[in-house]
Amino acid sequence: MSVPVPEDLTFLPPFGYSHGWRDIVNDVSFDVDERRPLDTYTVVWQSDDTTALSLGQSVQVQAKASDPFREALDPVPGTDILFSGPGTVASSISRRSGQSTTISITAVGGAVTITHLQLRARPVPTARTVKVSAQDPVSVQRHGQRSNPDDAPWSNAHDAAAIAQLLLAHYANRRPTVSLRLVSSDTEHLMQILTRTISDMINIAHGELGLAADFHIESIEHTIARMPSDTEADSGCEKRVHYATLGCERTGLIVPPNPFTFDVAGLGFDDGVFDPSAADNPDAVFIFDHPVQGQFDTGRFGT
Repeated sequence: MSVPVPEDLTFLPPFGYSHGWRDIVNDVSFDVDERRPLDTYTVVWQSDDTTALSLGQSVQVQAKASDPFREALDPVPGTDILFSGPGTVASSISRRSGQSTTISITAVGGAVTITHLQLRARPVPTARTVKVSAQDPVSVQRHGQRSNPDDAPWSNAHDAAAIAQLLLAHYANRRPTVSLRLVSSDTEHLMQILTRTISDMINIAHGELGLAADFHIESIEHTIARMPSDTEADSGCEKRVHYATLGCERTGLIVPPNPFTFDVAGLGFDDGVFDPSAADNPDAVFIFDHPVQGQFDTGRFGT
């Protein structure tokens, strides 16, 4: 969200600035595993470790399968739990779906020695792997091919396609980043330090860089430092100074002030631009069958 900032609010060095060239992503590709649950119960995990339990003693065993599973069964003594000794065992599991569960076993009626333990469930193995790809050809031609290094775990093909489009929309063009420091020199600065949160949008101006734009806060680091006193009266005393270092990324949306319109001098071809999707202001776009916005020279063409 955007939070108003006092115009005289200032930051202190160091001020870090990056043009954002290294963060460009214009080619996205994901390998997506499509899984299908099996109808039959099979052994999804087993262990042949030997465990000795005295009467009333319990043990918890972490069972992690190679694939996710569903509807796991409680281990059955004599089938899933092989043991010897005068006693018997009681068992339960902490969860029935996922990729891991905790098996709890208690010796009942006497001591037991467990020699084999297994977990049966309906596995959800990979049926096939599909590749989901998307590319921004304009950005590739301008900056060269810049691929996304990360994966999209636990997503299906449709989710992966949506993630790819979001990455291209966000990073196909460079996003400058800055790092600035706010020091609690007065009440206004202290309030800005204490009330800032991730995703807040702030306006940053830097005269030497010719920078004046909106940025989203991506990271916040608070520091309370001890500073030596500057006066003899306070000699031997130290002052505590609270400052915050903000990591910010420039907003990607740049709404032009003069979208392309008809019959307006200075807003013809090569003078205006077609409005981007995020500029579809319902109070300004062209709407058919509207008494005011449905008239030429009144509403704008949106997307």
